[in-house]
Amino acid sequence: MPRKFRCYVPKGASRKATESAAKFECTAKLSNDVAVQADELITPTSEAVVQTDKLIIQTNEIAVQTDDNQQPLITTDVAVQTDKMVVAEGSSQADELHVDVAAPDDDGDCENICTGNNDEKFFPLIQKHRGIFKNSKGTGIMAYYDQRYNTIRHVNCSFQLPLSTSGSRCSVCRTFRDNILRSALTRMLKESTAEDPCSTSSHVNFRYLNTPEKLERMRNLSKLVRVQHKQLSDLRKKLEIHVEANSIRVDESTHHDLLQIMESNDAQQMAGSDESFSTIFWQQQLKAAKLKNSKQMRWHPAMIRWCLYLNHRSSGCYSTLRNSGVIKLPSQRTLSDYRHSSPSVTGFSVATDLQLLDLLKDQRPAHLAKYITVVLDEMYIKEGLVFEKSSGAVIGYSDLGDITNMLNDVERQFKNPDKHQRPLAKVMLVFMVRGLFTSMKFVYAQFPAASTKGADLFPIFRQVIFRLTRLGLRVVATTCDGASDNRRLFLLHDRLNKMVYKTNNIYSKHDDPVFFISDPPHLIKTIRNCFERGKLWCNGSQIDWKLVVELYQHNAGAKTTTPGLSLVPKIKYEHIYLTSFSKMRVDLAAQVWSSTVSQAIKLTRGKEAFETAYFIEKMDKFFDCFNVSSFVAGRNKRKPFQQPYRGPNDFRLSFLRELIAYLDHWELTVKSRTGYTDEDKKQMVLSRITDHGMRMTISSFMELVPHIFGIEGVTCFLSEKLSQDPLEKFFGCQRQYGRTNENPTVSEFLKNTQSLRVINSIRVDKITGNCRGCKRKSYDLESVDLHKPLKKRQRHHSN
Repeated sequence: MPRKFRCYVPKGASRKATESAAKFECTAKLSNDVAVQADELITPTSEAVVQTDKLIIQTNEIAVQTDDNQQPLITTDVAVQTDKMVVAEGSSQADELHVDVAAPDDDGDCENICTGNNDEKFFPLIQKHRGIFKNSKGTGIMAYYDQRYNTIRHVNCSFQLPLSTSGSRCSVCRTFRDNILRSALTRMLKESTAEDPCSTSSHVNFRYLNTPEKLERMRNLSKLVRVQHKQLSDLRKKLEIHVEANSIRVDESTHHDLLQIMESNDAQQMAGSDESFSTIFWQQQLKAAKLKNSKQMRWHPAMIRWCLYLNHRSSGCYSTLRNSGVIKLPSQRTLSDYRHSSPSVTGFSVATDLQLLDLLKDQRPAHLAKYITVVLDEMYIKEGLVFEKSSGAVIGYSDLGDITNMLNDVERQFKNPDKHQRPLAKVMLVFMVRGLFTSMKFVYAQFPAASTKGADLFPIFRQVIFRLTRLGLRVVATTCDGASDNRRLFLLHDRLNKMVYKTNNIYSKHDDPVFFISDPPHLIKTIRNCFERGKLWCNGSQIDWKLVVELYQHNAGAKTTTPGLSLVPKIKYEHIYLTSFSKMRVDLAAQVWSSTVSQAIKLTRGKEAFETAYFIEKMDKFFDCFNVSSFVAGRNKRKPFQQPYRGPNDFRLSFLRELIAYLDHWELTVKSRTGYTDEDKKQMVLSRITDHGMRMTISSFMELVPHIFGIEGVTCFLSEKLSQDPLEKFFGCQRQYGRTNENPTVSEFLKNTQSLRVINSIRVDKITGNCRGCKRKSYDLESVDLHKPLKKRQRHHSN
């Protein structure tokens, strides 16, 4: 006959957990396979919790002992399996600790019962964890699913709450909710969206989706846009209702009362010292409020600077703030007069030289402000002609200077006598002046061109060096990318030498050297592209991109065995599967060249991947040598290669010499291989352009550092000053000005340049870093000379 028995739990179980367990009755039949059927089972312990309607206990060896009263005692190595969960108890001797605690009645007062975590958003975790939430090591159980109250409860839950307790859950369940449950839910949502290429947050490129997946992604994106538009509309309606219900219209009498209050209170008491911007702002608002005609207002230079910066950040926000009438601000026409105080012309101009000299006066330290680098690059623009009324000129044709234009016209007529018209400009060649020891960044000259050649760049480059030297500046280096025209420009300085990395400034009385630098961010992108090609070979081993792909798949992709944990957390889908657009992103290349990736490959693949890991480590240190942009980044990141340079014999110069020797050895080992064609051997090393750029940059830098520390007063140096990141950001601002039109015409480019010159001379923040997501550091307005007047364009009034 079947026998009735009560629940038995291990002796070491938590008292709170055992008191919260409900009594149950069940029938059991003992045999080789033990089947236990229960109406309702709730048994939380410190090591196992089981809830189900039908419970089947299975194990290879189940030792069932009965005492004199024929009560079953289940001992070691018991596995309890249900259709929803599996609970494995560790080896522990079960003692006869009888628990007889009645469950609270449903009709009783349930206000003192801990509700646990019964939010619907946590329910998917129940199915994922099969009702059991184990600790991080997987050896013990932290929480379980309480079927009676449909909630997730910690094993140490007090269950009964004192009447004086505030809140609906105990402190244990609350702590478990804040520290464990929410992070587990976030991690699960990220994993689910990452696996679905059709989700709106998926990083999978469209080129890797089939047609149904693309349509599903587009439907999801369209739905997301509709939801966001609806949310925006609802927020706008709520704001209008709130303004209508709570706003107060200021009539004429109230306006006079407010003016009397403002006049009766001293501005210094209201806003601080007389020299602060807040005091100036208060005085300007008081002055503007007294005037009946806004055209009579003469704004303080500090207000003009602040309004120019605010309008630059968001013109729509500025217009909304001005039209609201809450504060008095200058009109857009007034700001336009300050932005375009100087004429926008191509090539060189005296007005630009005067702007540069005026900017140099504010640079600190003053005795080092004259040392600069020249950065040059090109940006694609839209073809188009514009008639300028102020000068009577037609803007839009190629214009590289009078001599170059004449030579190009003769060459064009010789090749095609029927074509006499000068071609329209397709690119804009820009020269930027960047302070070597200061934060100065100034666009010095721009030249529209149909195309540029090394021979065209040479006279323009020489003219830039001459004019800057005449202004009293000392050009130390010039930086550009590895385009063929730029390489030709460098080679023209010494036609007898194949590796030209410096020249002498013949216009300087000091005979200063000018070093040539190939932009390091561009170099690491081209090196990564050679690596991604997957055919590099060195020292008898292949430098294989597939190892990085397999590392990503093992730690974060479909082959992961530890969801939520990764050896390379920054490596994502777009780092591995490159497109024509993603190949241009510096951050994707910089994050592949990291010591983290190198160490992870060594750990997972061992000696077979040593050459690949060694190559990644070398490139990581190479980029760090040229990317020192902060005095504390190297210390905070524990990367000595990102520490500032503080002497002419820095240890990184020895590393760069070793890197040159590494490239030489690599080239020799490939040349010595037999059985391969010359074309195959070219694929086993870095491309010729990339190799030349690395060697030229390293050679220049090893001589540049001692030259810099030979300057009086120099104690440290940041190598990031040699990059062309400010010019790339300038091009980004040009495209941003056009909103949806990312390619401005020549006329638009020139007007935007003059506006950005004014903004950059007064801006109160700067961007650090050369990757996406770079931090924006804000500066106090007090650091600007608030009383310094700004130049304004004169208006011509017709009689």
